[in-house]
This record gives sequence, structure tokens and C-alpha cells, in this order.
Amino acid sequence: MKDKNWIEIVKKQTELRHFGSMAIRKAQKGEHISAQEIDLLFRAAYAREAVTPGQLAVAMGVRKTVISRLVEQLAAKQYIEKEPVKTDKRSYKLRVTDEGKKEIDRMYYYYLNPLYVLKEGMGEDRFEELFELIFEANQILAEEQTKEKE
Repeated sequence: MKDKNWIEIVKKQTELRHFGSMAIRKAQKGEHISAQEIDLLFRAAYAREAVTPGQLAVAMGVRKTVISRLVEQLAAKQYIEKEPVKTDKRSYKLRVTDEGKKEIDRMYYYYLNPLYVLKEGMGEDRFEELFELIFEANQILAEEQTKEKE
């Protein structure tokens, strides 16, 4: 075996999964919107300008087919609109509708509450440090995935 301390790495992976399951809430029972739909809706809402499905696929780390399915579901609920790109008739950008903004206002606290609790419990500085480390870790892993695809 390459790594004699693999059991310690497995324990860390378990902690990471546990953290993820506590920090990222699933949709409440009876909700009519999934966690992935919420993620896409939040990302489209806080983008400075309308986003493309390709941009969302990269940002969310999923395939474009997943984005297409989510877009169709959110459009059917009238939470987002597709705006055609004038220079390319096959392309479109996404815009959150007024109904979508109401839905975000209705549910954001439930989904973000674990992070508010974490921030309060850790304090501002340690909370920011945690997310700086997470950002750095995500960059390292993204670079490795890019290498593997080449």
C-alpha cells in the first residue's frame, strides 16, 4: 500500500462528508424545489449579469445536461427566464424572475442558517479563514481534475 496512514485520511473524508451534510441543507419535506434548483437559482440571482448554462455548469461542477434539466424545471415554475443571445440563436442567458426573487426571499434563511450558526459559533475571523482554506482546497482539486481530463 502506498499510504500507511490511509485510515487517517478515511477518517478525514468521513468528517468532510459529515460537515457537508450538516452545512448544506436538503430541501424540506413537501418543498416543491430541490437543493440543486436552489443552488442554481441563488447563483443566477447573485450574478452581476445574466449567466449562461455553461457558466453555471462550471460554477456548480456539474454537466450541462444537469443544468438543462434544472433550467427546464425552474422555468416551468416561472422562477427563471431564458433570454436569447442575439449573436447566437442557439444560446441563451438566464434571468431570475420576480417570482423567483420571491421564492429566494421565502427560503434563503432556512438554507443558509447552518452557515449563520457556524459564523456565530466560530467568530468572524475564523469563519473567514475557514472559507479561505476551502477556496484554496477547491482550486487545488479543480486543477487536478483539469489535469486528469487532459
